[in-house]
Amino acid sequence: MSSLESLLEEYFPLSIEKILQRKNLKIVRKNRDIPIKNKMLLFTKLKSYYFRRVLHDVMFLETVGNEEKTLLIKKWGDEVSNYLKTMKNLDLVSEKNNVLKSNFSVSFMGDLLEWFIGKYLKEELHIETIINVHLKNLRDGGDIDVLSRIGTKIIMIECKESPPNNISASELKTISKRIETLKPDLFILLIDTTLSIKRNIIDNLRWILKTQPEKIREGVHKVKGDFFIATAKRNLLQNTVICITEGINGIR
Repeated sequence: MSSLESLLEEYFPLSIEKILQRKNLKIVRKNRDIPIKNKMLLFTKLKSYYFRRVLHDVMFLETVGNEEKTLLIKKWGDEVSNYLKTMKNLDLVSEKNNVLKSNFSVSFMGDLLEWFIGKYLKEELHIETIINVHLKNLRDGGDIDVLSRIGTKIIMIECKESPPNNISASELKTISKRIETLKPDLFILLIDTTLSIKRNIIDNLRWILKTQPEKIREGVHKVKGDFFIATAKRNLLQNTVICITEGINGIR
């Protein structure tokens, strides 16, 4: 077999799985589904940062009566009433005696964010994408939230739904070790928050990686050539696209 034939057999049809095989990594799990029937409505609503925040609060509270609803409206505005109706239509909450009860624990928000980002990349940007990936033979943990492919370039995304002060330095160190092992062409730490990430994220990464992160725009930081941070300031999805565009252009 010629070298060209060997190359074609090894790489084509081109896929994330084929590229990972070149790194001696095997996918043993991928693409966890979410138990929501109207996924299109959910996807549309999750594009709103405020909907995501209200949903998080409802899941955290577990039950929402008149008092809790008043507090949510005071915190997030009058649109809360419409958000709660949508949550009922999506079976995210159930109602009994005028009290809403969350059908999911607050940890489900992490699953939703991972699914939301994956669906956006795959269906709106038309990028090959898999979520909830578990890799065999990957040191420092084989669980990866999102993997995408542009050409032969692999993009790894770590999704964080929790606020920045809940992301510890040790967790960031583990993430950096996982990056070193997988060696993606581009890594994005995606944090669904509009809060400042300077103290808990930027300063810790400066210490861990011994580099000075650069602010590209509101909600986007370049930690180094192949490592970006996207937050929900301005728009989470737009910031993710900026990270991908900046990163891929930088490695061509």
